[in-house]
Amino acid sequence: MPLTRTHSRWTFVRSEYRDWSPVLFEEDPTPGEQEAVQELIYELRSLAEGLHGKRQRMLQAQGMLAAPAWSGIAADAFRDRLLRLAQAAQTAAEQHQAAADASHRWAGAMQSAQSAADLALESAVEAQEDLERAQALVGTLTADHAALLGLLLTQQHSSPSASPRDQVVAAEATASLRRRAGDIEADLMVARVHLDDAQQRLDDARSRARTAQNEFHTAEDLFAREMEATLHGALRDTAEWESARFTTTFTTLTRLDATTSGSIDLLGTLSPDQFAALLAENPGLMQQFWDNPPEAEAVATWWKKLSPEQREQWCQAVPTIIGNLPGLDADTRIHANMIQFTRDLADPTISPDSPQGIVLQDILKALGVNKLSGPLLDYEQLAKQLTPPRGLLSYHLHNDPPLAGVAVGDTRAEKDGKVTWMVPGMNSALGEPDRLAGWTNGALNVFNEQFLTEPGVAHMVVAWIGYAPPDMGSVLHGDFARAGAARLTRELDGQWAASSILGGNSDPFTAVIGHSYGTTVVGNAVSDINHNVQSVVFLASAGIESDIRGVKDLHVDGGGQHVYASESSRDGVAWMGRDFSGRADPREAQFGARGFSSEGDPSEGLAPTDGHDTLGYGKDNGTLTEPHASGGHGYLNKGTEAVHNAAAASLGLDNKINGGATRPGEGAKRR
Repeated sequence: MPLTRTHSRWTFVRSEYRDWSPVLFEEDPTPGEQEAVQELIYELRSLAEGLHGKRQRMLQAQGMLAAPAWSGIAADAFRDRLLRLAQAAQTAAEQHQAAADASHRWAGAMQSAQSAADLALESAVEAQEDLERAQALVGTLTADHAALLGLLLTQQHSSPSASPRDQVVAAEATASLRRRAGDIEADLMVARVHLDDAQQRLDDARSRARTAQNEFHTAEDLFAREMEATLHGALRDTAEWESARFTTTFTTLTRLDATTSGSIDLLGTLSPDQFAALLAENPGLMQQFWDNPPEAEAVATWWKKLSPEQREQWCQAVPTIIGNLPGLDADTRIHANMIQFTRDLADPTISPDSPQGIVLQDILKALGVNKLSGPLLDYEQLAKQLTPPRGLLSYHLHNDPPLAGVAVGDTRAEKDGKVTWMVPGMNSALGEPDRLAGWTNGALNVFNEQFLTEPGVAHMVVAWIGYAPPDMGSVLHGDFARAGAARLTRELDGQWAASSILGGNSDPFTAVIGHSYGTTVVGNAVSDINHNVQSVVFLASAGIESDIRGVKDLHVDGGGQHVYASESSRDGVAWMGRDFSGRADPREAQFGARGFSSEGDPSEGLAPTDGHDTLGYGKDNGTLTEPHASGGHGYLNKGTEAVHNAAAASLGLDNKINGGATRPGEGAKRR
């Protein structure tokens, strides 16, 4: 008998027809075939054994296909999938065995309920027959008794003038009728007892049938829940098109030359759907592309050949890859990242209290759209419509810590304007409230100063937290800076490719501003890029690594002429990062950076910086152990001399630097 599943309930339908009306059911209250359940148990146990066997064979195959027998991206993807399939097979085998055990329990419960229902039906049929006979007998006896009573009544009203003999005969007849009436009354009493007994047995049988049905359904519901719990996801059903897509992708991968650059070959060889299939099968590929993206020039050249329709297909299929691919233009990256960001906002598995949930809200605030609400909001367009526009240029939510970057200003700056990247220092890792929003606020202040300093030129400032910044306990070590610089180097070279190859800018302009430990990151990155930047600004530097001997080791157009450094005399923190780590002060003459003032200039309405923070807070400068800049007096607060001069220096406009730029080693020159 076949097994069917309806409304999340496993059902075994018996072909045998029986009349269940004696127990007041239109159909079998406990339907099911024991044989079908036993077949299911056998099938589940066979599947469990088969899955165990397949797992063993997959593990053996994985061992045989290990390097050096087979290596490369295709091999890594295949072995990773094989391992996950083996793990899934093990889990599925255990789940199928658990399902078989649940089926065995269900079979016993079904048999017990069916036996009880069958016995109840037999009792009901017998009781119903007895009831019908008792009812007929009671009816007959009642009629006979009524007739006798009628005759007795007639005798009582017979003529009193009858002869004595007739009266004797009448008396004898009356006595006989009374005896017969008494016998019928006795029989009627017995018949009524039988009637009550039959009715009681029938009611009891019907009650037992209902109990059997209830017990059957209770066991059936338990069985259904156990089957859902054990078999749900045990063998994930993959749509045919998904299987075909992975097979096609894998076949394509095997044709790649293992000696090639690999990642750019994936982009150039696979379709968007194929790449999405590969990414789904190998989630670690996202991190590989983040850590080791393809050369930016190759990316820009590949993208330039695609049609608008093809570009959109790539953005929709793999937004995490496209949105973080150095060499692509800002508009493309922002669009792709906002596709993924919108999906993450709707992801019910991301807790609002988790680092990822906090970052999502932080990004909304950084984009300036956190106070907007409503269904199906297009945050990309809403942020773009602000003045100045904003966009999510970099986005890696599931890194530890999460990483992101917000572009402020006009993306046309890549084609014919100036682009500035800003890198923060310690204690700026994402996952705490307002980290990105605060850094973006500083970038907004830099943008506004650039806009006022150089009107008529398109400007874009990137508030970048694309690395894991150190905390106070690790700020003296260089590992975080080297790791951050590896990614920043790719981003800066990617900016050149996006501006020159995709933007058609024959003279792209890229500046970099670092604050505190961010200057250490910037120093490492700018010493290792392939394409020069046009300006570098070190604010409150925690020190430049000793293997960078000076501005001559930095890849900046004009050399030290456009490398600047500034530090407020009231900053009591920056020097500790240098002195305790042994890193160099870029303001020193031997390093070669030019200086500008962060001291403030009342005559120009420019406020001083009175602490180490980029954005000051509170009415004082904190305590000896926890100093900070006061409200409005951080390096990047609106209206400070530091933010004005940093903006002018980043644009390479010495004549716009308040007080001018000093020679290396002279420190901040006052006017």
